[in-house]
Amino acid sequence: MVTPSIGTIELYKQLEILLKSDMPVFIHGSPGIGKSYIVNDIAKKSNLELVDVRLSQLDAVDLRGIPTITNNQTVWMPPVFLPLDQNSSGILFLDELNSASLSVQAAIYQLVLDRKIGEYTLPKGWKIVCAGNKINDKGIVFKLPSPLVNRMVHLLLEAKYDDFKNWAILNGIHSYILGFLGFRPDLLSSEVPNSTETNPAFCTPRAWSMMSNILKTQSNVNLISPIIYGTVGYSAAIEFISFIKVYKTLPNIDDILNGSCEIVPNEPSALYALCSAIIEKYENTNQAVNIFAYSKSLPVEFSVMLIKDLIVKDENIALLEEFDKWMEKYGDYIL
Repeated sequence: MVTPSIGTIELYKQLEILLKSDMPVFIHGSPGIGKSYIVNDIAKKSNLELVDVRLSQLDAVDLRGIPTITNNQTVWMPPVFLPLDQNSSGILFLDELNSASLSVQAAIYQLVLDRKIGEYTLPKGWKIVCAGNKINDKGIVFKLPSPLVNRMVHLLLEAKYDDFKNWAILNGIHSYILGFLGFRPDLLSSEVPNSTETNPAFCTPRAWSMMSNILKTQSNVNLISPIIYGTVGYSAAIEFISFIKVYKTLPNIDDILNGSCEIVPNEPSALYALCSAIIEKYENTNQAVNIFAYSKSLPVEFSVMLIKDLIVKDENIALLEEFDKWMEKYGDYIL
């Protein structure tokens, strides 16, 4: 049987429930899809401390601590990264658990089940979240021992385009990437290449986010094509570079925002690019009035996509009279 996967939005909801119930959880997922980011973000939003431990870099003794002699007895000194304040609260994030050695995994048994390791006890206000890559991701991954597996809830995270797009709009991801992935959502995440491939790069949300930062520094793809190949892989890069050429044939976005342009592209790739460019340049509700007018000249699916994305960026547009008029015409198309 195939374990059902969830996207990032659903993972937020499930993690909140598990944290409230104080239930240890293991997040399985491919590299670069946001496991660490989400745990960090939840800790920040919940005003919780976060201790991020990369278990693949530790030995078993690093967890239990170094032995010392006190009053003629051996006492294990806990490592500095484990919280000691009994009145504190936070998330103990045990990342790369299934990439850790078997001796480290065995040391985690007691910590996950009994919240203890040696003489150390995890304060009551701390929650345990674990994460790791999937076995078929071609990384250094070991199968977890069944006793450890049975002590946690397991969630499988997969990259889902709609979740990424909402995050990307709110976090200023470059419009080239938003438009391209709208046109080719299957390239948000790709399989890890075989070890024999000369170019080991592959598509992930993290890789596209890195690409966005690069494009904000240098948007001339003729100058950075090797960087694009080395960030998202050769095949995706070829398509992405071709898409950017389409992007540059679009009508003037400022004219659309000012209400002085009625030109509408015909090609789907250009329409995806156009909608992402409008969203990126949008700044205020005065422009929204002109966007509502322009959207009525777009094919229905693109008009709906444009306004839904605009709401993600600025919820205040839902208060406009133009939004009510737009809903009268397109409301039935919104799921």
